[in-house]
Amino acid sequence: MFLSDIADGTSVFIDANIFVYHFTANSRFNQSCTDFLERAEAGGVHGVTSASVALEATHRLMIEEAKLHLPDIKPKDIVSYLKAHPEIIKKLTIHQTIPSKITMLNIKIIPLDIRTIERSQKIKTEYGLLSNDAVISQIMKDLDVLCLASNDADFEDMDFITLYRPI
Repeated sequence: MFLSDIADGTSVFIDANIFVYHFTANSRFNQSCTDFLERAEAGGVHGVTSASVALEATHRLMIEEAKLHLPDIKPKDIVSYLKAHPEIIKKLTIHQTIPSKITMLNIKIIPLDIRTIERSQKIKTEYGLLSNDAVISQIMKDLDVLCLASNDADFEDMDFITLYRPI
């Protein structure tokens, strides 16, 4: 199913890739994600995310910004290059606005605590998810939010989540 299929009034957890596509103008999923997030902003759907997802989106958008400044560096080498050249990081500023922009989208941001991380360990074992995806799943269970806006196929086989993808 697609983001545009989500019924009005539905509570939806929003994964980092939706924010990344929205804030990356040249993404092939930009329009779909922007339309969806505009629905959340207007209150058509009830968007929920976590502080850890906002952090992940901010980090990924920092890397995208760095790619623009470092066209001669291979994308797979950007992170190690930035670690070796912190002066470049100091010049990157666009990604710094992302947390504030996410809060302006009328999206509820759930804090992450250690108990949630501990409970998510069972989901890793049950579904074979990586840590960040297991935490998302645990937060969704805790909130009884059954719909997920994401382009991550790892959630497809989860029996308690309905996955909505961008087109």
